[in-house]
Amino acid sequence: MKGLLLLGSLWVLLPISSFSQRSKKPKGPTISVSTSINYYPALEPYSSFNNYFVEDDDLILTYLTANSGTFVVEEGDLFYIERTSTNSIPTQLLSLGASVQVKMESLLFHELSLTKLSVTKTSNEINYATLDSLGKTRLLFRQGFEHKASAFGLRYELGKYFGKRKSAKVRFGLSAGLEPSLYFYKRTSNSFQEYPVSIKLFTVELSLNPMLSFMLSKKVSLDVKVVPNLLLGDFGGATEDNPNFSNKQKKLSREYRSPDIDVAFSAVLRYNIKEPKK
Repeated sequence: MKGLLLLGSLWVLLPISSFSQRSKKPKGPTISVSTSINYYPALEPYSSFNNYFVEDDDLILTYLTANSGTFVVEEGDLFYIERTSTNSIPTQLLSLGASVQVKMESLLFHELSLTKLSVTKTSNEINYATLDSLGKTRLLFRQGFEHKASAFGLRYELGKYFGKRKSAKVRFGLSAGLEPSLYFYKRTSNSFQEYPVSIKLFTVELSLNPMLSFMLSKKVSLDVKVVPNLLLGDFGGATEDNPNFSNKQKKLSREYRSPDIDVAFSAVLRYNIKEPKK
């Protein structure tokens, strides 16, 4: 009798046990951190245009008087001059980045990435000199610039991977991204004929990003992304600090394509720091 009861109990409990084992699925998000290599194309340059007249004087006669000193007689013509200045913002074509990604059970993910981070300073100088009749060096003039530039950008993405969670070695993914960026630039000339140029720029870009994700191991994966950025807003601008210009003339302009789209690329190496609970 006891044997029959034991067999009956096993017959009831085994299906329940096997069902509970089959129903156990990983629960919770997968959290990963990553480092990336990002490519961004150069920004459109700023330019300014102004015009003015210059009198070209030619010496005709110099003579002395006993009471009044030296007299100089000159004549000349007015020349019309157009001046165009173009300033390109230094851009990180290749840069390192980092991100944190939270991937849900449905393979839907949220990701926050540091896409731009740089501070640069460069300078160049050319001195022009000649020798006078006594053999002494006389500096005629010097040219050159000092450049200071910095950039900072973040991108938030909401997307999804397609394919089996565990068995797929290669998965396709698609995400929508929003990327605000800050740019600062200053060019200071060594020549008294050139004036400092300053650029402060805040941009907001929207992107739809296709990607391929390669599972390199249980915890490591590699994502390759194409990031076509659509410029939603561009705030700030550039000025040339020339005291001879009006406030309107000091402002530099920039031409845009319509629509203004550029394509960036990212290679992201991920490492899972938190796995779903089983």
